[in-house]
Amino acid sequence: MAIFRIVAWLLVAVALMLLGADGISTLEAGEPVVRTTAEILSLLGLQMTPPESGVMKFVLEAPMWMFFGIVGIVLTLIFRPID
Repeated sequence: MAIFRIVAWLLVAVALMLLGADGISTLEAGEPVVRTTAEILSLLGLQMTPPESGVMKFVLEAPMWMFFGIVGIVLTLIFRPID
């Protein structure tokens, strides 16, 4: 259980880092900058084109910080220590 809690908090930390990177880019550009999951995956060398519709299109067009944040928060709630 402790490993799942660590993974959950790491996902939340990565989400906050990605959100901070978008915030810094927004301040630099002077206009809102939101990197999608597809853009970040292409920076890592994974070229993925979103399909026409469906869940994968939503995931690839959503900000990656949102995806990691939601998954991390849900996992922290599921694997929280119960007294």
